[in-house]
Amino acid sequence: MSIKLSFKDFLTPKFLGLSFLPFIISAVLLAVFMIYGGLELFDALKIGAKSGDFSFLDEEKFPLIAKFLTFSITKWIISALFYFAGTFLVIILSLVIAAIVIGFLTPVVTKDINLKYYKLNKKDEPNFIRVSILMLKELGIFILLLLIALPFLFVPLVNIFVIHIPFFYMYYKFMLIDVSSNALNKERFERFYAKGGGYDFIFLCFLFYLVSLIPLLGIFLQILFVINLSHNVYQKEQNFRAKYQLLDEI
Repeated sequence: MSIKLSFKDFLTPKFLGLSFLPFIISAVLLAVFMIYGGLELFDALKIGAKSGDFSFLDEEKFPLIAKFLTFSITKWIISALFYFAGTFLVIILSLVIAAIVIGFLTPVVTKDINLKYYKLNKKDEPNFIRVSILMLKELGIFILLLLIALPFLFVPLVNIFVIHIPFFYMYYKFMLIDVSSNALNKERFERFYAKGGGYDFIFLCFLFYLVSLIPLLGIFLQILFVINLSHNVYQKEQNFRAKYQLLDEI
């Protein structure tokens, strides 16, 4: 039901228009990044990986790194990882930018979905400071997971899967906090967050993360993902209130 409703909502002029915002902003910021330094960095690493010349690196300041880069195995690893890392970095950067933009649009989406379908009253909204602390906490866990995953980047095939663990974790947790904090009251938000949204919420985030890895399409569909997750949260809240009201009547 929520999938059908989500596409119906997404195809309205309002939400289609909002979908272009993260797309355009991500494209502009990535273009600025590539113009001011990104291309030079990638070109330097690419040339160095092929020729073994990393003269762009100051050997006096970084002697150990410069020495390490002269090894044949290092050159091979850098060559193998260059295209994978470069492509992945661009996709992740665009996804992060889109997610930040979507964060500002989530209140608009959840409010519209609630008024149109559920009409649930929300009293005592989650505290902004509390929500910010939770996001900082999850960001810290993401950084820790990323540091743990970094050594596996040098393991062929394994690196393709392991590197996604910290980024999926951040995507899922930020979606969980962002959508539920805008859809639920303070008490229900805390319970929903503590339960992780449920297995269906995690599964939806996993699917949306995979789609987000598709260049351009993933950025454009972020609004659709927020719409679908909003329906998921509101339907659970609606069922909870109906059950709670029934118990009161008994």
